[in-house]
Amino acid sequence: MFQDDLTDYILSGHALLSVITHEKDRAIELIRAAAKAMKPERKVFAWSIVTGWQADDDEGEEDEALSETNKPDLAIQAIANIGNGNAIFVLKDFGFYMRQETYPEFDIVIGWLDEMRQVLSNEAKTIIFVGPDLPIPNSLRHNVTEMELSLPDEEEIERHVRFACEGLETADGKKVEVSEDRVPEIVRACKGMTESQTIDRVALALRKHKGLNGRACQTILHEKAGVIRSSGILTYAEPPGGGLSIVGGYQALKDHVLLDKPCFSKEAREFGLEPPKGLLLVGIPGCGKTLLTLAIASEFGFPLISMDVANLMSRYVGDSEGNMREAIRILERVAPCVLQLDEIEKGFGGSGDLDGGASRRVFGQFIKWLNDRTSPVYVVATANEVRSLPPEFSRKGRFDEIFGLDLPQGAERQTIFGIHLTKRGQQIGKPAIEELAGGTEGYTGADIEQSVKLGMKMAFSQSATLGVEHLANAVKSIVPLSKTEPQRIQTIREWCRARAKQANPEPKRTGGKKQRKVTV
Repeated sequence: MFQDDLTDYILSGHALLSVITHEKDRAIELIRAAAKAMKPERKVFAWSIVTGWQADDDEGEEDEALSETNKPDLAIQAIANIGNGNAIFVLKDFGFYMRQETYPEFDIVIGWLDEMRQVLSNEAKTIIFVGPDLPIPNSLRHNVTEMELSLPDEEEIERHVRFACEGLETADGKKVEVSEDRVPEIVRACKGMTESQTIDRVALALRKHKGLNGRACQTILHEKAGVIRSSGILTYAEPPGGGLSIVGGYQALKDHVLLDKPCFSKEAREFGLEPPKGLLLVGIPGCGKTLLTLAIASEFGFPLISMDVANLMSRYVGDSEGNMREAIRILERVAPCVLQLDEIEKGFGGSGDLDGGASRRVFGQFIKWLNDRTSPVYVVATANEVRSLPPEFSRKGRFDEIFGLDLPQGAERQTIFGIHLTKRGQQIGKPAIEELAGGTEGYTGADIEQSVKLGMKMAFSQSATLGVEHLANAVKSIVPLSKTEPQRIQTIREWCRARAKQANPEPKRTGGKKQRKVTV
């Protein structure tokens, strides 16, 4: 628990602590609660660039020491003259003043911190940095203890939900009642948001729907999608119905997913099973890797979180790893969920030292999380350019299995045609679908989908009912990747045969030497 850990650090004489969080007000309230419970009680002072140092009370005995402390270096110097010990000094968003890029006198600030830390412990004083990021200089790296304030858990969320509902009345004076049956659903919808975001979104849902009903829950989920999207790294979506049936073929992969599905249950935990880690899908472009991720989320009934890996890496040039920590923190709280990492080689394939090693550090941080995570985050990563794929991803432990996706076979192509025709309200006979599947060897699922779309356009332009002739003409007009880039297809296939399990293995051929049956 955060308060217990904080108390232990302070009472054991740690001089410099850093609380990594966007919830500064919540963190300070928790620090104040911990300080009040200590024996002897510790006084809390909070600093910002606007107000300078401010005490929690109005006793005024430190007014002179607190005055004119807006400047960062003066704020650090003033700590020596504030209070007689047993005090906690909270510095909000102080990381800005410890960077050369953002504050010209950063070296003076760091110098004063280095001087001050040597005397803080002796006077029972502690400095706590509170903010989303703190660039720790080498001179202080071994002296600053980092703490992470987790997002609210389900118990805290329920408390915030009830707080938002307290005393609410409709326009005609009726009290808004909280349906106890709806509370768990609302709490799950709020997972992954901060305290203020939760209260704001619940209040909005109450305003729109006059109570916590099913529509209120959908409003909260919609708002949460916007909150998560605002990070610039993650997007949130509720998957459609249909489960694995929205994808044709890949039976070996589907069997693996169905084996994983019950392993997220409480009974599985009691049995001793850990939550499944997920899959790495490698294969030919257009074979449905992204669609499979959506189908897996649909099958599990989990929200789908997508991480923009390429954007994530570009954002970190000149930044710290704080945003990556925040993304992981959101994932851990939204769980159970499915995390989609689409075309990971574009983001992680070039993580080198051109940006001062920032990309490599972020990559290492993410790989460590992939390996060590225990929360029910089912990661589905996809890759096309296998030569650019970092070897760390193919190591056992990151994923439960690596699947290679090849071009669909005859029966799978029939299923894919059927799915796309049914999806668009079209029907043609089974013999026609068999004929089309026979004429599309070497086509990807994306090629087949495009054939259906193009065939429908042809039929519509002629004011005719869709027939096999329209689809056959559409098939002929599409040149598949297997013909335009055969060498690329061969490279992917060779990689998958050597390192991956086949998602759609070729059916075993039956036969052999025939024996003549003789009746004697």
